[in-house]
Amino acid sequence: MKVIDHYHVLTKSLKEINRPIQVTIEQLSTILHCSVRNTKIVLTKLQLLGWITWIPGRGRGNYSTISLEVGFDSLVLEEAKKFSSIDDSIAFIQQYELSDDVQRDYIYSLFFNLRQGEESKSHVTEDRLLFPSYRPLVVLDPYYVNRRSENHVMRHLYSQLVTYDKNLKSHAPHLAHHWNHRDYTEWTFYLRKGVTFHNGKELTASDVCYSFQRHGQSGSAYHWITHWIKNITLLNRYTMRFTLKKPVPSFLHLIASLGGSIVPEGFMNQSVGTGPFQVQEQSNHKLTLVSFPAYFHLRPLLDEVTMYFFPNLYDNQQDNHFSESVNFFHYPYSGQKTTELSKDTMIDKGSKLLTLNMNKKLTNDPYLRKVIYLALDSEKMIHDLGGNRFITASRMDSQLETGDNKRHKTEKDMHSHYLKDGRYNGETLALYTYAGAGNEADGEWIQTRLGELGIRCNLHVYSYNELHQLPLREQSDLLLGEQLADESLLYTYLSSLRGNHSLASHHLTDQVREQIEDTFLEKRRERDCIEALQQIEAELSQSHHLIYLYRLQQFAIHEEHLENIHLNALGWVDYTKLWYKRH
Repeated sequence: MKVIDHYHVLTKSLKEINRPIQVTIEQLSTILHCSVRNTKIVLTKLQLLGWITWIPGRGRGNYSTISLEVGFDSLVLEEAKKFSSIDDSIAFIQQYELSDDVQRDYIYSLFFNLRQGEESKSHVTEDRLLFPSYRPLVVLDPYYVNRRSENHVMRHLYSQLVTYDKNLKSHAPHLAHHWNHRDYTEWTFYLRKGVTFHNGKELTASDVCYSFQRHGQSGSAYHWITHWIKNITLLNRYTMRFTLKKPVPSFLHLIASLGGSIVPEGFMNQSVGTGPFQVQEQSNHKLTLVSFPAYFHLRPLLDEVTMYFFPNLYDNQQDNHFSESVNFFHYPYSGQKTTELSKDTMIDKGSKLLTLNMNKKLTNDPYLRKVIYLALDSEKMIHDLGGNRFITASRMDSQLETGDNKRHKTEKDMHSHYLKDGRYNGETLALYTYAGAGNEADGEWIQTRLGELGIRCNLHVYSYNELHQLPLREQSDLLLGEQLADESLLYTYLSSLRGNHSLASHHLTDQVREQIEDTFLEKRRERDCIEALQQIEAELSQSHHLIYLYRLQQFAIHEEHLENIHLNALGWVDYTKLWYKRH
């Protein structure tokens, strides 16, 4: 055991600092789990370091006096500063249970003073972006997960056959250099030659077939995008044809989604794609991406992106605003030095969403839904919980909001009247959510607000994976989580209302789901399809089956010489566009 670990044991047992404590050498031996001889050696070392004052008693069994002279947290930080490597320094402090404030201040100082671009021994400048994050990203395969942070990273690891250009509102070639269709039912794609995966294997049509066929399994987060695929035929090494069950005019929106990411045939959960970055190291403590030299498109200007994970510092902890969706520095509120940094912000295009189950008799009561809607005053929620909760929301597309998202003040006192007219009779509602993204704090706030009106509500918090394995349609009355946005507005609506990992899809009736599907299939023009889906979503919002709560304010706080900051639809920075401006 290291000397600092012995001191840690003493501080946990004796607790008080800078106060003489009477103790026998035998008692200390028991505390340190050492022999009396080794205990005396440890005490000598600690006194030489100045960490304790030790006055031994005379004779065996007599009391001695010990005084702990250094707070353990501050001691750990001083020792951590001695490491030349940021990895070693962080690994050192993660061994110990330091207070949140101490960890936060240290992390802030560490990353603030970090030189992101470093010159190697070969005199080649390596452009590295290193920053703290809170939630480990140990699964980076679109088969398993459709969640904000993972989606952002996976965008840098994988490529699709085509991409969506949000400015032109059209699709462009990517892994496929050309495609055509016959009556929107047969779609043929022609692959670029010489594209390689991160593991060195060349991309072929069989990889494309495998990538879509695996989503045919119900356990996939993107199972829904294969719903209209009848079969996929290999025409040759670089050509494949999708035959659909019926015409799908907007099929390219599904092909361009993260679910359309192409992986090597036979690989599962290996984080191997053809994207601009590849995974170098992945653990509960750290994720490192490095640029992929053989990338078929434009090489990133950054050489490395590394996230260090600190799971106990995040948005759900009291007096703490650590958030999932941040870049470079997690805390715009932490320390005066942030005034020396540049800051880019945006209001999240997605929102925090509460859905009410249309398939259950209780939550299909319009009066109860009205009471819940009025009770959940988003402005008060934002005020009470803080963090980067920023502005109220009332629609999926913020451009459709009227500018006044407040609950109707004239109806605020109508709760008891609506409850009396409705069917609610003291039953307990089941509110389900997943851990992280502020959901625990939001769920507790909702539970309290409803309780104040006499509406019973039990909060059930699961891990993300556990939640999506439950029969949510049968078990949950309310579902709370993030409604994610995409650069494609059409895909945003479709995935939010139809995706099997979206909240709303679990709570919609079969009739509404069929209405969404018919709209997607019938409308040939993208704009017409969007407007029809917006009408369906408006009706769900007006009937309070969908209750939008708030949008986040996303931050990118960074060094001034970091250029080309672009916050994407997920509220994260596109690493492929970043570069350091040096003179």
